[in-house]
Amino acid sequence: MTRPFSRRAFFGTSIVAATGFAAVACAPEKPTPTPTPTPTPTTRPGTSTRRGVSSSYGPNGTHFPAEVPWPGEVAALEIDARCDWVDIARRVQTLSAEEVMAGVVIRVAPGTLSGGGWTSSATPALAQVGNQTWGRNVLIVPRDGFGTVQIADAGARFDQCARLSFFGFESAGGFALTRCVDIQVGWSRFDGMSITRGGRNLALYELVLGFRRNADDTSAVRPTETFEMTNLSRHGCVFGPSIKPEGSDAHCDTIQLEGTGTGAFGPIITVDCVDYGSSNATELLQDKLQRAEYHHSLILGGQLPWRIYPLQPGDYQGDPNAFAGGCPDVRLYDSVVSGAIGRMGFTDVQNTRISYGPVDAQYPASGTWTVDTGVADWSAADIMGVQTVNDYERATLQALWAW
Repeated sequence: MTRPFSRRAFFGTSIVAATGFAAVACAPEKPTPTPTPTPTPTTRPGTSTRRGVSSSYGPNGTHFPAEVPWPGEVAALEIDARCDWVDIARRVQTLSAEEVMAGVVIRVAPGTLSGGGWTSSATPALAQVGNQTWGRNVLIVPRDGFGTVQIADAGARFDQCARLSFFGFESAGGFALTRCVDIQVGWSRFDGMSITRGGRNLALYELVLGFRRNADDTSAVRPTETFEMTNLSRHGCVFGPSIKPEGSDAHCDTIQLEGTGTGAFGPIITVDCVDYGSSNATELLQDKLQRAEYHHSLILGGQLPWRIYPLQPGDYQGDPNAFAGGCPDVRLYDSVVSGAIGRMGFTDVQNTRISYGPVDAQYPASGTWTVDTGVADWSAADIMGVQTVNDYERATLQALWAW
C-alpha cells in the first residue's frame, strides 16, 4: 500500500535543519519491538521477482541483502518521495518499527539530490535519520531505476544514520558515512567513498567506484578516537584505480583501511569483488585492522589495472602492490592476486593463485599459495572474460540493475 504523508506525524517526531539538509534524531536505545509477520510481496508490473544470489567476480545483478525488500516487488508499505533529502528524511521518520519490519520501500522521483560534500566535516545530506533498534532496513531507491536520480557532483555525507539501504544512485562525486549503523549501499556508481569516525554493520553490494585521475584513495575506511568500526562487508563490488599525477608524493590506494583511534577495527569481509590497484597499492591494510577476508575475489595490482584503465601522459607510472600494510590476520579463499603482497600476516590461504613466487615469510600459517606467473600477463580480455559484465559503463549497469 502507499501511505499519504502526514505533516502532523512528521513535526511531532523530527527536526529539519534550516539549511535545507535533513537532521532527524534517532530513537534512544530500547529493546527491539516484537516483529510482525512479513507479507508475501507481489511483483511490480514489468519486473522480475527476487533473484537468488549467484557467485561471480564483480556485479551480476544478484548480490543484494536477503533481509531487505526487493526493489522489483511491491513491499508491504510503498512510499513515494520527492527528489529532496528533507522529504526523504520525513518519510523515514514517520515509520513505526512494525511497518519497517513488515517491509518498506521509499521510491524517489527522478532528479538531482543536493550535496554538501563528502568529507568527514561536510554538511550532512542526512543526519540522525533512521532508528538502530528497528529489526530491518528501509530500502531507498530511485523510482524509475538506476541512474534516474543523481547525487550532485559535490557528493553527500550521511551522519549517524541507521537502518537505511540506498540502492540505484549515481554521482560524479563520492559519499561519506560517519558513525552510521546498519547502512547498506549498492547497485550504485560513485567517484569515491569514505567511511570514517566510526560505524557498525556496514555493507556494500555491487558498488562501482573509482576509475579516475585523482591523488586521493578511491575508498578510505578510517575509524578515529575511541569509536569502533566493526562488521564491514563487500559483495560483488568493483573498486577501480585512482591515478595520481607524475611527481606527486601522495600515497594513492584503491582501498585504505587505516585505524587512527583506539576502538575495535574489523573484520572486513570481501566476497565476489574485483579491486584494481591505484598508483601505489590495491589494498592497504593497516596493522590495527583485526582481520580481512577475501572470498572468490580478484586483487589486481602490478600492470593489470592499466589494461582496463590505461595510463596517459602525465600520469604516475605505477606498479601497485596487491597488498600493503601490516594487518596480522589476512585470509584468502578461491581468489586471484596479482602484484606484490608485502608483509601481511597471512593466516589462511586456500585455492588462491598469485602472480609470482612469494618469499618464505609471505607464505600463510595455514594452506598455501598456488603460483601462476601467467596472471601478471593477463590482457583486458582475460580480466573482463572472467566477469559477468563486459564493462562498467552506465548502459551496462542500467541493464544489470533493472527493476
